Amino acid sequence: MTDENKAKAPQPAKKRVAAGDLEAIADRTEGIAASGAFGVDARSMVDAWGSIVEEASAQPRALLESGRKLGADLGRIWFGESDITTDASDSRFKDEAWQDHPFYRRVGQSYAAWSQALDDWLDRSGLQGIDRDRANFVMNTAKDLLAPVNTFAGNPAALRKLRETGGRSLVQGMKNFFDDLQHNHGYPAVADRKAFVVGKDVAMTPGAVVYRNELLEVIQYQPVTEQVSPVPLLYVFSQVNRFYLGDLADDRSLFQRLLNDGIPVFAISWRNPQKEHSNWNIDTYADGIIDSIRVIRKITKQKKVHLMGLCAGGLVAAAAAGVMQAREDKWVKTLSLFVNVLDSRPGESEFGLFVTERSVEAQKVAVRNRGIFSERDVFEMFAMLRIEDSVMSFFRSNYLLGDPPVKHPLLFWSMDYTRIPAEMQCDFLDLGQYNRLAKKEMIVLGKRVNLSKIKYPVYVMAGTTDHITPWKACYRSTQLFSGDTVFVLTNQNHTQTISSRIDNRHLKYWVTDELPEDPDAAIKSAAESAGPWTKHWIEWLNDHAAERIDAPRRLGSKKFPVLGDAPGEYVLEK
Repeated sequence: MTDENKAKAPQPAKKRVAAGDLEAIADRTEGIAASGAFGVDARSMVDAWGSIVEEASAQPRALLESGRKLGADLGRIWFGESDITTDASDSRFKDEAWQDHPFYRRVGQSYAAWSQALDDWLDRSGLQGIDRDRANFVMNTAKDLLAPVNTFAGNPAALRKLRETGGRSLVQGMKNFFDDLQHNHGYPAVADRKAFVVGKDVAMTPGAVVYRNELLEVIQYQPVTEQVSPVPLLYVFSQVNRFYLGDLADDRSLFQRLLNDGIPVFAISWRNPQKEHSNWNIDTYADGIIDSIRVIRKITKQKKVHLMGLCAGGLVAAAAAGVMQAREDKWVKTLSLFVNVLDSRPGESEFGLFVTERSVEAQKVAVRNRGIFSERDVFEMFAMLRIEDSVMSFFRSNYLLGDPPVKHPLLFWSMDYTRIPAEMQCDFLDLGQYNRLAKKEMIVLGKRVNLSKIKYPVYVMAGTTDHITPWKACYRSTQLFSGDTVFVLTNQNHTQTISSRIDNRHLKYWVTDELPEDPDAAIKSAAESAGPWTKHWIEWLNDHAAERIDAPRRLGSKKFPVLGDAPGEYVLEK
């Protein structure tokens, strides 16, 4: 490998984006990871504020010095003698009024000075470790909430539009607000709920449901090549959101890319559970995957499948693979794990900062009493942790500016939340908090899951800007397997890794099969390539099943006849 091909360790990019840029909005929309966020402890956030107050009281000098500096800065600002400016990369302040209008220029400078004062105090404080990280998080949240652009008076663009439209933007903003109050749990919609129809505008790749039980549907997709790989692929998505992230639109469909390269595709569509399904747990879902593989083997008359798990679906896919390994069922050809964490460590993501043993046990009691973790619970957990990206940016565009919710397939999908059965959520919480899968202590379907006994090839993919499953945490999965393992890192976030357009000229990825314990060391030896990582993955799949056979003339089989067209019934259930 030449030095030119070796990668520089990629760093996550953090920047503000304009609400009108659809692709940029989609880029920052990441969905949610079931295992990482559901144990967030609201009391830990309150405790973080308590730590700030306690530290400020214990060290009044630090507070006094930061306050004195802020007072001096504000004085210079309002006398017009300050060179403090708002962050040039922060699109919230891109309106010319923030530079040209005397009042707004001073308001922006004052906000910047206040933000700097918070950072200055934190640097002077004695807070360390996770207490400092928590304080930093809640202070940044305060900055997001209290930004002047979140008010009419402090938003020159909103006031200008109010004048230009003769008040119509205010009326439309109020209509948006009341619509969200009725249909989106009172939160600003990230997308137009009526812009797309599932099965027509999204999730429209031709296929058929060939198996259905109470838990899931198995969908077989129509081949588009005369010759196909003998080894079919089973796509397993998270139990949160709908499975069609892999089939958003023609130019964003992972399924179509696979089919175009002759790889037979099957997908699991999980049922949206009700309270009566509260006892569904990881055993239930792992058994559902194994049952689906059994069906696929009979339909295709093939002994093995490529098993792929995405996000929380990867956790369950890995558990199912471990069960089959323990049973000596040699049904898996390769295992692909995308943007998921099998080896959990505390505090390595923003979600983990506020997950404690207390919060995990309290959440388990609460969800068992309710029987279900609702769509609103899922959304609020995510919104609380990504307040600017998930709430405030859309608050400004939908309500202050009166803009209609945007039309974008990824954003539409991101609003299509599902529920989680109580016992499954409890299993996710335990996985995240106690790390039993990585410790080889996890029992699923009566079998101890030991991933180190898996000898077949494994493909692990992560995204550099993924805030939900950080890439270094995903990388640790490579240390759990004994077979040939490859790690791929792409310059995308959690959901864009799967749904980005293939013609995105900014895409690049790094590949390595040299897998030391240190992820930074691994990336230093990785080869960098331009373009979508999916091209490399499909080539990898074909390398492990290079032969070709005639494509099937019909979907399903005599024993498993077609039950209906893709995307099936369960994806439409509310």
